Amino acid sequence: MMTQAPHLDDRDFDDLVREGLALLPVYAPEWTDHNPSDPGVTLIELLAYFADILLYRIGRITPAAKLQFLRLLKGSPDYDFSQRFADAAGQPARVVDPMDELAREIREAVSELAHLQCAVTPGDFERHALAVIERELPGRRAHAHCIANADLSGGNHSRESLSAARGHVSLLIALPDDLPPHEAARVRDAVRADLLPRRLLTTRLAVLAPPVLRAGIGFSLALLPGASLQRVLDDIRAVLGRRYALFGADAEADADLDAGAEERIFGRPLNLSEVAALIDDVDGVDYVEDLTVRTLGSETEGADAELGVQIGASSTVGIDARLGGMHGTGAERLERDSAGALSSVLLRPWEVLRLELVPDAVRLIDRPAALVLRGGAVENIDGAPNGDVDHE
Repeated sequence: MMTQAPHLDDRDFDDLVREGLALLPVYAPEWTDHNPSDPGVTLIELLAYFADILLYRIGRITPAAKLQFLRLLKGSPDYDFSQRFADAAGQPARVVDPMDELAREIREAVSELAHLQCAVTPGDFERHALAVIERELPGRRAHAHCIANADLSGGNHSRESLSAARGHVSLLIALPDDLPPHEAARVRDAVRADLLPRRLLTTRLAVLAPPVLRAGIGFSLALLPGASLQRVLDDIRAVLGRRYALFGADAEADADLDAGAEERIFGRPLNLSEVAALIDDVDGVDYVEDLTVRTLGSETEGADAELGVQIGASSTVGIDARLGGMHGTGAERLERDSAGALSSVLLRPWEVLRLELVPDAVRLIDRPAALVLRGGAVENIDGAPNGDVDHE
């Protein structure tokens, strides 16, 4: 349904004449002859006539005004839309209605304005970055996450340095691991080159790879009878990879990462209860216990220290502290439950997690051998006697 143009002023000629005559006693009290034959009244009627014409034109947009509006949208004061349907000689190639063509041109120009051109909000930077990556790496998955008012380019990620980074924008680009370093650098340079002319003049942009926090876990594992330890460990690695890897290893994992992937990848905490539930659901696992983080550190530092030795109810050697000082990764990222055991590891909003198994920290729980009754004797499942049983 078309929107009706509003009536900006509905006064006509007679209304204007009456209004003009009503103002005479206020501004010219000595003027007492208001008859139509008076020359002053004639002037009032003449002014009312021209005012009526102007009021009529207020509510209507002339073709010339529409053409100027189109030129303003196109950014060219000499833009001639008739050239679109003209031949090489400049003559009309077909019969057209100029008003219809002008209206169509205006609609197309307004529609072009709806396309995202500038980068102002974090979402703008992320959408432009992903569009560039799709152009540079067709068909490859990538993640972009923008942190406003943060300068992560110098490697100093303290709260003091971030609070003083007003006007800075840090754009984190996570690319596939199999991409060569020089190719990843080229893609990030292309993203930066595309965004620099789109940003506000006072915005300082940094495009970089996300910092990686490496966490190695260990646990005690009880297997179901007949299960292979190596196969179970391979299945656990595959399950954790699909859940915590930057990019899914298969189509099912990729589909799982489609909705809200950036929110789950960047800054997502490591909850040990979630990891335990994933391991417990693996085929061949009876139960898992004593799950803990054994190594923790940035990708540049490697695994900082061997962790998991609980001291009392509030500290762990290697996690909260080393002998002689605090642990380098920061105790503020570690959360404990009411019993003092480590329950989760917090990540900063710009970090991504890389979860690994520590082979030496995986312990197999010895299960008691199954016993059977044979000929009045209790034997292990392998047939070794275990003692006599009296029968009544």
